[in-house]
Amino acid sequence: MYEIIPSVLQRIIWVPIRILLTVFCSLEIKGIENLKGIRSNVIIASNHASELDPVIIAGCLPFFSRHLPLFFTSREKEFYKNMGWKKIIYGGTFFKMWGAHQAYVGLKNYEQALRNQLKIIQGGKTVSIFPSGKRVLKGETIKAKGGVSYLARATQLPIMPILIQGAGRITTREFFLRKRKITVIFGEPIYAKDIFKNSEPIIMNDIRNDYETASDVVMEKIAQLA
Repeated sequence: MYEIIPSVLQRIIWVPIRILLTVFCSLEIKGIENLKGIRSNVIIASNHASELDPVIIAGCLPFFSRHLPLFFTSREKEFYKNMGWKKIIYGGTFFKMWGAHQAYVGLKNYEQALRNQLKIIQGGKTVSIFPSGKRVLKGETIKAKGGVSYLARATQLPIMPILIQGAGRITTREFFLRKRKITVIFGEPIYAKDIFKNSEPIIMNDIRNDYETASDVVMEKIAQLA
């Protein structure tokens, strides 16, 4: 039942999203054919520079894509409590209606932290996750979180890397004056075997975390799509 509302909502606003992004941001989508050969659900991994990124990604998938509705990974509601009026909708019911489900931080156990995402994947749906774990501005360097590589290894699903260009720090004025061009690039699928240096054993302790190292590789591959 959890997929019904996101499925309806994402398809209702798909057309206006496409129109708005095309008219005001000259939206260009590259590499979408890389999704065509994938018969299973996937793990979408994208850079994250804008609050619009989840909307942009969903709007760039084909209307009848098997990957819609797309389910996103969000933080707990308390994480957004200092975001002014946005705290009303961020992390709450509206997020869930859009398809965002919480990941639990600080558990030091990926299976428990990503239990919502694992359930969604087991239901045959596609999950989107930002390897950075938060928005990262252009030129900023950050170490990846291990969630995306854990999901890839635990489920053996392919990762679809996506690079979003031009959306970072976009203002309402820039949007309506058509001052920005947004380009979304879909890369070739990445598999767990491509990002883990050693298949066994996986080491995760205070000094070394193989999941984070593998997720760094994913972030590098996303950046290389430029």
